[in-house]
Amino acid sequence: MDKGVKVAIIDNGINELLLAKGLEKSVAVEKGICVADTKNIDQQQFQHGTNCAMIIEKYCPDCDLISIRILDENGKGGIASFQPALDWCYKNHIRLINLSLGTVDFRDCEKLRCLINEYVAKGMIVIAATANSGFVSYPASFMNVIGVAATDSPLDYCKDYMQMGIDTVVPSVHAINIYDIEMNTSLSNSYAAPYISALIANKLKVDSTLDIKKLKLYASEQSHLQMVKGIYEPDWVYRAYVSGRGAESRAKYYFKSVAEKFEKIQEDIDTVIAFSMSDLVNLKIGNKHLIYLGKENIHNINVQGFFWSRETRQQQILNNHYHGNGLEVPIAILEIEATIDSFYILTELRKSFANGGYNAYTIGMEPECVLYGLEYMPEPAGDHKVWKNFIESQVFYKQSDLVIWCVPLEDREKLLKVYPDCDVEISFCRKGEIILAKFSFEEEKIEKKISGQIDRKDIAEIYHIIETKLTEDEDG
Repeated sequence: MDKGVKVAIIDNGINELLLAKGLEKSVAVEKGICVADTKNIDQQQFQHGTNCAMIIEKYCPDCDLISIRILDENGKGGIASFQPALDWCYKNHIRLINLSLGTVDFRDCEKLRCLINEYVAKGMIVIAATANSGFVSYPASFMNVIGVAATDSPLDYCKDYMQMGIDTVVPSVHAINIYDIEMNTSLSNSYAAPYISALIANKLKVDSTLDIKKLKLYASEQSHLQMVKGIYEPDWVYRAYVSGRGAESRAKYYFKSVAEKFEKIQEDIDTVIAFSMSDLVNLKIGNKHLIYLGKENIHNINVQGFFWSRETRQQQILNNHYHGNGLEVPIAILEIEATIDSFYILTELRKSFANGGYNAYTIGMEPECVLYGLEYMPEPAGDHKVWKNFIESQVFYKQSDLVIWCVPLEDREKLLKVYPDCDVEISFCRKGEIILAKFSFEEEKIEKKISGQIDRKDIAEIYHIIETKLTEDEDG
């Protein structure tokens, strides 16, 4: 049995005078590096990090606590401090991280995802509190992070925790002693996370080999609300082996891929991506994660890590409890001919909207979308209301500003039944050497001719047309 599990609390500092055991180490991120923390924390009014430390110590008294201060005394800070903090933890062999903080800004998502994926792939365990606002926050919503929410939340979203990446719902009100006076911590997701961190620390004392999937399962078993298990967003990939070939695209995967023979690189990857069962025949996946993009539902393959497939997404949609009253944001339907690179159009268009300050919920109809960080939507056969409710839940919890939904040009009539009153339709089709983009805004029609391949300049012009038309009413 291992003793003295180390837990790093990345927060606004810790007043070790209030701890029974004290701190093993106290550092702060300054100018992009970790240095010894010389700040007098006991004079600080906002004792956020200290409260987290006292909760962990209460439930795991023999753990070794490390303070990494990245926030100011008011609890404010930028995501730039995460990288040096996590790097310092890795170099100092600290595996368990408590993050009672995060961001709801969609512009931070991609940077944080890349960072978290790198260190979790190296064996780090991150426990993060979700935002008290009730919206999706980062990194708590990432699938390789243990996302935590508090019981007795006044927000009416408990049935939708799955959509927010929450793994467990536990108490946040804990009795702690401050200078011999017993006080209760407040109702806050911030103080639910350290409770789970303590339980995970106790678990790692018994078995230090437990990985993130097993610890996520353990955390969900401690939840005071029943959680939906095994439904993951495939956002965890750091370095993958891609077996087989999908559609050719100039868009880049959101992760790193390795092209050598599997036998040579299997120790350097965390995920296998396959397009058919034949791609998996000779691969021993072992403890790797698997993203399966084939049409078959495979149940008998041995996957010890995370597993995602078309069926996973369908189950996520069917398990959604959110019932919307229609979209309150604009929706743009893109109808793209099969010979045109839809992944490139979607990724670049999403970037253009992000650069303009808009959070676009960007959907495609092929499972391969997930490799580019796009949303995959299976064909909404049957009850369209189920799929509409799911989209509306995602738009609400992710605070999206608009929806961009790409559908095959040949399925236009069928899929427009889901949102027949969309704000704009754009069709892309080839006419010889020309790609013709046709825009339909209510009664107004616009055409744009593109010679050769669509490039970023073309996407920028398409974005400008959409943004101008959709904001005309706002601008008067």
